[in-house]
Amino acid sequence: MSEKYVIILGAGPAGLAVGHELTANKEKVVVLEKQSFVGGLCRTIQSQGYRFDLGGHRWFTKNESLNEWFRQLMADEIVMVNRISRIYYKRKYFFYPIQIGNIIKETGFLTIIHAGITFVWSMLKQSVVKTPIVNMEQAYKAQFGSKLYDMFFRRYTEKVWGLPCTELSSDWVSQRSKGLSIWSILHEALIGGNEKKYTSLIDEFMYPRFGYVRVPERMAEDIVARGCEIKTSTAVSKIIYHGENDLEVFYKSGDQELSERGSDVVSTIPMNYLAKIIEPACDESVIEACDALSFRALITVNVMIHKKQVSKDTWLYVQDENVIFGRLHEPKNWSPDMVKDDDHTSLVLECFCSVGDEIWSMSDDDIAQRCLRDLVDKLKFITDEEYDGASVIRTYHAYPVYDLDYLKNTTVIKEYLAKFKGLHIVGRGGTHRYNNSDHSVEMGLLLGQKILGQNVDHLSVNTENDYQEIIGENDEYRPIYQFNSAKDKAESVNE
Repeated sequence: MSEKYVIILGAGPAGLAVGHELTANKEKVVVLEKQSFVGGLCRTIQSQGYRFDLGGHRWFTKNESLNEWFRQLMADEIVMVNRISRIYYKRKYFFYPIQIGNIIKETGFLTIIHAGITFVWSMLKQSVVKTPIVNMEQAYKAQFGSKLYDMFFRRYTEKVWGLPCTELSSDWVSQRSKGLSIWSILHEALIGGNEKKYTSLIDEFMYPRFGYVRVPERMAEDIVARGCEIKTSTAVSKIIYHGENDLEVFYKSGDQELSERGSDVVSTIPMNYLAKIIEPACDESVIEACDALSFRALITVNVMIHKKQVSKDTWLYVQDENVIFGRLHEPKNWSPDMVKDDDHTSLVLECFCSVGDEIWSMSDDDIAQRCLRDLVDKLKFITDEEYDGASVIRTYHAYPVYDLDYLKNTTVIKEYLAKFKGLHIVGRGGTHRYNNSDHSVEMGLLLGQKILGQNVDHLSVNTENDYQEIIGENDEYRPIYQFNSAKDKAESVNE
C-alpha cells in the first residue's frame, strides 16, 4: 500500500497516544475499541455524584519534555496533589518509600537492628553462594533483607499476583524499585537535610481534576477534531497479513462484519490474543507460549462515606492477608471534584483476583459487604452509620503476570509478531509489561514517531536501570520522547 493508514486496536492511553502523535503530523488513523468508552484501564466511573478511577493513576515522569506535552494537553484541568503513600502493617502506618526513622518510631530500634542483620546476612550468603536472583523473594531480600521484605512487601505482592513470591519473576521488583534498597534508605536517613543527593518525583504529582480518564478523553477529542475516527463497541476477530505494510483487520460492530485495510496495525490488545488471530496462523510453539501467559483481574469497590475525610493518604498498601483488598486511595485527597460535596468522601478499594477464583465469583453485593466489614471491624476506618453505599467494577486484563516463564514466552511471541512488517505492539497488555500510565503514553508517542520514520525504540520505555521516582544529583530528566511544542500548539484544538 502506498499511502499510510494506521489502524489502532484499543483506545487506552497507549493506543490513543499513537493516534495523537500521528494525527498531529496529519497522518490518517482509525481507532477500534471493544468497549463503549475510551480509556481502557485509565477509566473514571461516575456514580451517585462520586467519581473514582480504577486504581489511582497519577502523572509523573522523569522526561520533562513529556511533562510539557501533558501540561499542554490537559491545560487548566490539572491539579497538583501532595503525595502521601503509606503501608498498613499490624495496625501501624509506615511511609513508602520506607523511612528508617518512621520504622524506629513505630516498632522500636530492635526492628532496625534485626533488619540490618538480615540484610547483611543476605549479602554475605549471596556473595558466597552467588545464586542468580530469579524470583521476587530473592530480589526483595537482596534489596532489603528478609525482615523488611516480610514486613512491607511479601503480603501485598502475593495478594496482587495470587502466587508466592518464589514463583514470580524478579523482573517486576527491578522494574518497580530499581536503585531503591536498604542502602539508599540509610543514606537518606544519615545525610538528610540540604545534603540530599536526589530529587524526589513523588512528593507532588499532576492529576486531572475530574479523574484520570480525562487524559485519554483529551487525546481522543484531538484525534476526532483532526478528522479521524474512533469506533467504540467494535470487537476485532481476525487480522490478515497481505504483505509488507498491507494488513486487514476484521471486526464486528453490532450485527455487521466489517474490515479496515491499512499500512500499519498498532495493537494494544493482549499479545497472546493478537498472535492467535493473525493469518497466516502461528505454529504450535507460539500457541503454547500464548496459552502460558496470564493476567490478573481487578475488582474495584468505591465505598461512599458520609464523612469529610478518612485519612490524608493518597495511597495505602494493606499488608494483611485477612483483608480482602490490597490497596486503597481516597479520591477526594486527589481532587475535591471527585466527590459530590465537602461533607462526603469515598475510598477506592482494589481487590486483586483471577477470573473464576473465589473473590471473582462473589456477587457485587457480597464483595461490597465484605469490604465494608473489613473497613469497619478490622481496620476501624469508618462506622456503619457513615457508610453511604458502594459501586463495584470488574476489570479482566488488569495486570500482566510476571511468572518465572513469562520472559521466555513473551520472547517467543514477540519474535513471531516481528515477522509481520507494519504490525506494532504497545502498551501494558500489548507488550505484557507492567507500565505506569505515563509509560504507556510515552510508548505510544514514540511509536507514533517511529511510524513517521524516526529512529526511536518505543519498547525501551520503562527499562531504565534506576529507581523511577527519584533523580540523582548527576542524572538528567530522561529525554526519550521529544515534544515539538511549536508543532503541537499549532495543531491543538485548545488553541
